[in-house]
Amino acid sequence: MFSSSANSPEVLHTGGTPENRSAVPGGGSHLSTLSEVPLDAVAAREYAAYQTANPYKHIIIDGLVPDAIARDAMREIQAYRAWITRRTPQGRKGGLGGESDMRIVGQRVAELVDFFQSDRFVRFLGDLTGIQNLTKDTALWGAGPFSIGTDGYLSLHTDFNRHRTTGGRLVTPWRRINVLLYLNQDWRDEYGGAFELWETDQKYSFLDYRVKVVPQFNRLAIFSVTDVSIHGHLDLVNHPRGEARKTISMYYYTQHVDDEPLITQKLHESIYMPGFYKTRSNDRHNTVVPKYIVR
Repeated sequence: MFSSSANSPEVLHTGGTPENRSAVPGGGSHLSTLSEVPLDAVAAREYAAYQTANPYKHIIIDGLVPDAIARDAMREIQAYRAWITRRTPQGRKGGLGGESDMRIVGQRVAELVDFFQSDRFVRFLGDLTGIQNLTKDTALWGAGPFSIGTDGYLSLHTDFNRHRTTGGRLVTPWRRINVLLYLNQDWRDEYGGAFELWETDQKYSFLDYRVKVVPQFNRLAIFSVTDVSIHGHLDLVNHPRGEARKTISMYYYTQHVDDEPLITQKLHESIYMPGFYKTRSNDRHNTVVPKYIVR
């Protein structure tokens, strides 16, 4: 495991022109209700692709939920003003500060969070990822809607495997799956905030920038959380009209990790790759280039 005294990882990406990739279709964009979303069909169709994805297990799905519901939620997040902004050297983002009642942001946001918390959706995640006995987090620890304004970023890291309070009390089981719904209309690469997936090993001896995902409207990113699932976004948010990067983030857990050798039994909080926050900039997307990009 990485420690602050360890050497910085070797960066292997060399730039050049990335290969364009497409998200898979979700089939729900033109539906009117969340109950109609074809979760079973998507899980069956994409299971194999999820298992073999690089640099770690993930999938990018466009239009899984109805556009009308996603658009309403996007507008609610855009209109909400009481964000609690967390600022550290590793990142800056606005969230709800531990509030679990999503209705304070809006009815559509609450409806989407309820959908992501439903037994049906948790079952879909199990079918898609092959991870059995997934559970939701009713307290929504660190989850929910987020708004990242101009110059916002999140440095490269892998997430906590279990979380303790400052008093040492464990408050989550083992973290296994992240689900990120992007709600940004007509977003372009140069507006920043793209989701980055990096490859590494369990010693963090190298980092290779593999995939960039532009955070487009009604785009869902799902990935398995392990000790090597390095991700972040270091292209500073830079929308020409000052719009924030808007997401709904959800996390899922299991009571045991016997099925996942890439999760250490030693408990840890989020592990940030050293010094990468210093590379953030408005023009980084021109010089730090992945192998693949989902526009």
